[in-house]
Amino acid sequence: MLCARGSTVLMDSMSSSDSADNAAKPRVGCIGLGRLGWQLAANLIASGFSVSGYRRRDREAFAEIGGKPAASVPELAANSDVIVTCLPDEQALDQVVSGLLAAARPGQIVLEVSTFSIAEKERQRDRLAAAGVAMLDCPLSGNPDFVRTRRAVAFVSGDAEAMARARPVIAGFTDHAVELGAFGNGSRMKYLANMLVAVHCMAAAEVFNAGARVDLTPEVIAEALNMGAAASRQLAIRAPVVSGVKAGQQRGSANTQHSEFPTIAEFLRSLGAAAPLFDTAAQHYEAGLAAGFGALDTSMVYTGILRSKSAPHPATPPVKPAEA
Repeated sequence: MLCARGSTVLMDSMSSSDSADNAAKPRVGCIGLGRLGWQLAANLIASGFSVSGYRRRDREAFAEIGGKPAASVPELAANSDVIVTCLPDEQALDQVVSGLLAAARPGQIVLEVSTFSIAEKERQRDRLAAAGVAMLDCPLSGNPDFVRTRRAVAFVSGDAEAMARARPVIAGFTDHAVELGAFGNGSRMKYLANMLVAVHCMAAAEVFNAGARVDLTPEVIAEALNMGAAASRQLAIRAPVVSGVKAGQQRGSANTQHSEFPTIAEFLRSLGAAAPLFDTAAQHYEAGLAAGFGALDTSMVYTGILRSKSAPHPATPPVKPAEA
């Protein structure tokens, strides 16, 4: 564990086996077993935790990987010490918290790993606090594949004592976490991360689009540029998708990423912070969604729009929604 300035604590290459007493691992409940939540729960099971899970359908599949399906949110709450929520929207969070309160007990911890407005997370934190339950703001940076391979980063913020108690559970699903102090700082860091991802994807698409016109493939560009000062993880992530080598592999849909933009934009407005590059990237997202690219990988949105606006090149014809 490394300590940074102020109250920030960096935890890299974490391991749930670092706990002094693995036999006393808390019981974990996971609510929201979608593409990302499923991988998170699977990692916890692989780390030796007893994991209950709630999803509306296909509960048998969760039992097959070693989980304990719960019939309801209150049932899960009654059998969990730490509860991880990974949800699609704020309405779902409100409903889940209502269910948790039906069986809450003092001392429980809720790790909220979704990306929502801080105001809504604070409202739900206060509802839970009235029942003696601590909520931590803990959004994850990384797509489902990053979670599966324990490379996602947990941005953790909230009550210091609750963060200390939650460390073994966080170490059960990722090797990388940062403790950021006051509640809400986790979300603020996630907003900044997503701003950079949007801009980096845009920059990568421009480079791939230009490189194709001089017969430099996305893979060659990514390998060469990542050796030097122009390195960006998005080059390596997006290159196989753009080139067609992994055309069917989605590393994060445009619809999903775009759904977080209004929250980020409101965050920037509240700070009075100018963000011209993010604003430009957002405009290209809007154009991509309008053209029908929303369900595709983020890189294909950019590439499709850029190619449609560039002079034709024999090797890289414009991508149409029906062809991508």
